Amino acid sequence: MRTLSLVFFLLSLTFCVRDAEEFAIKIALPSDPAHLDPLFSTDLTSQKLAKFLHQGLFQTTNNSFVSPWIRNTKHIPNGMEEIWQFQLNDNSPTIDDIHFSLNRLILESYPRKADYQFLKSVSILSKDTLELRLQKGTGEREWKEKLSLPFAAIIGKEEWGKNRLRSYGKYKLVQWKKNEFIDLVYQQEKTNNLPPNIRFLILPQSTTSLFLYRKSSLDAFKLSDFLLSIPEATSESTLTKKGRSVQYVSINQTNPCFDIHFRNALNFSIPRVLIIEKLLENHADLTYGPIPLPYLEKINLKLKPIPIVYDLEKAISELKISKCYPKILTQEIDFRMRGDDENQTKGRAIKQALEEIGLKIKLRPMEKAPLYKENGEGKGDLTLLTWYSDYDSVWNFLDPLFHPNKLGNGGNRSFYKNESIGKTLSQPNRNEADAKFVIETVTLDKPWIFLWSIQENYLVSKDFLRYTELADYL
Repeated sequence: MRTLSLVFFLLSLTFCVRDAEEFAIKIALPSDPAHLDPLFSTDLTSQKLAKFLHQGLFQTTNNSFVSPWIRNTKHIPNGMEEIWQFQLNDNSPTIDDIHFSLNRLILESYPRKADYQFLKSVSILSKDTLELRLQKGTGEREWKEKLSLPFAAIIGKEEWGKNRLRSYGKYKLVQWKKNEFIDLVYQQEKTNNLPPNIRFLILPQSTTSLFLYRKSSLDAFKLSDFLLSIPEATSESTLTKKGRSVQYVSINQTNPCFDIHFRNALNFSIPRVLIIEKLLENHADLTYGPIPLPYLEKINLKLKPIPIVYDLEKAISELKISKCYPKILTQEIDFRMRGDDENQTKGRAIKQALEEIGLKIKLRPMEKAPLYKENGEGKGDLTLLTWYSDYDSVWNFLDPLFHPNKLGNGGNRSFYKNESIGKTLSQPNRNEADAKFVIETVTLDKPWIFLWSIQENYLVSKDFLRYTELADYL
């Protein structure tokens, strides 16, 4: 297991390059990544960098999973386990690197470890043959999907032992100057579809990004809501991503006063359509419970109607039959969110809606680190949060967020516990009927105030648009 000193070393990893070096593309990031260790790629910045740096044994292609490194695959019948053997080709990383990387999923502690409980052992059979032993009943699609994620990325064993990062993705790390920039260089066969090098500038304020963009010193950055109407944000220069996120208010399930009637009241009190139209200028989409409607359009689950619409009268009626009424009206409810202007503006709109049904709400803007730390410890009554999908699967909107074994910083930030949900999410071979059950059950239970799915809008330069594949990495 890696020590904390290694993690901190990676955070400050810096190599010597010329400061004056020109980069084909410069992209803004709002913060430094928490880690470059793929096992800890859980924050949004780490996830974005992982797309450039990391590659797993499998890759997602047209809703299937393929491997550029495997010559032959063999499934060995066995009554106790699922056994798969892989013969590697000449282009693959060394078998030692693959064995080392996959074995870390079993041996080390990391936030998404529960997702890899199906993996029982990894063995080297010969100089080019690897064997995986999986939990009995683990479906082929599920384990291939999990081994295609950044957490299962292959890294260099020898380099890792020397406190260096060797990645096998499209790009390699050249320099990381904390709080300033991260430099990557393309390390695969030359292509015109991706730039030869990229500098990521750490720019917390979108106004700074806009200033640099106008000086032609920045090629891409995420537009804040209040910048969507600037003259530069034309249809030709703006890329919009839909259905990849869900914004919500977690309702702390450890508080016995927050029963189903209280949670119903909160959900019926929010005028989502009005907020999306007036405050978010229609740059957000409604959800069905925790799933963005644009994402649901891609799949056909035939979910039963469970309307959660604005209904002030119904909200007040539900509140009156909640467990702690009327005492709950005199208690101050702690409502937390990140302290930037954008999140505070949304928080004030939600606060106003909750006060209209008679609740006393204390707004508490916080820095990101203490907000997430304290939320993970079960502090706060309500917390405004955003979940960004890190892979294209309906389970990515369900498993980390509602699994009873992933409470707090594991993803389940409302501390929601439902035995039937946990049993379904723990199955080694889940199907569409299981997904339908989880979505409908969670939507009825309402561990969140379901809000909306944010549309991600990026302002990009003409140079950025020259590289046809680059938009897929945003």
